[in-house]
Amino acid sequence: EKMSKSVGNVIDPLQLVEQYGVDATRFFLMADVTFGADGDFSHEKMIYKVNANLANEVGNLCQRTLMLVFKNCGKAVPCEVGPYTQDDEKLLRSAGALHAKTAEAISSQAIHKYVEAVVAVVWEANQYIDKMEPWVLRKTDTERMATVLYVTMEALRRVAILYQPIIPSSANKILDQLGVPENERAFTHLESSPIKHGTPISKPKGIFPRFDVPTNDC
Repeated sequence: EKMSKSVGNVIDPLQLVEQYGVDATRFFLMADVTFGADGDFSHEKMIYKVNANLANEVGNLCQRTLMLVFKNCGKAVPCEVGPYTQDDEKLLRSAGALHAKTAEAISSQAIHKYVEAVVAVVWEANQYIDKMEPWVLRKTDTERMATVLYVTMEALRRVAILYQPIIPSSANKILDQLGVPENERAFTHLESSPIKHGTPISKPKGIFPRFDVPTNDC
């Protein structure tokens, strides 16, 4: 049903911000609604999208990666990094290509495609870390564990920098936890300022809350 003031089914964006927060609201509206076109809205749809792409995917990736680094790499960005494998290079290539893809999306005012490109790299990074299993490597090959964690952190750095226009507060919290200096967060730093080995990190904290889908009592 189309929203209309006369029907009384208008959604107040300020109420969405109060209920879900600024970043979650920004994310849903830019990810799920094509710029300049009509879009479908329901609280259930918004909660599913935000929980899936933010809490479950980028939030979980950041939390488990940085917790492993904090516990197993001396509370600092890994230093004992070995040679990259094909899997490492594949993820780094995808993360490295993200700037061009997002720029292309913005040039055509396709903000939803900008978000899709970032979400795709986060998904690939989750697949990568699941395959590499650094939590197993910590018992068998600490250098390989450190390499996997460093590669994942570098992919997260690029994701977070490019997420700043969409979810600015949350993206900067990720960059804080990665140990990226505030003066190295511009798009121009994507290529020039990789994460520095040995940079101290703090114990990671959850960034994206999970929202419960509302239920209708009978």
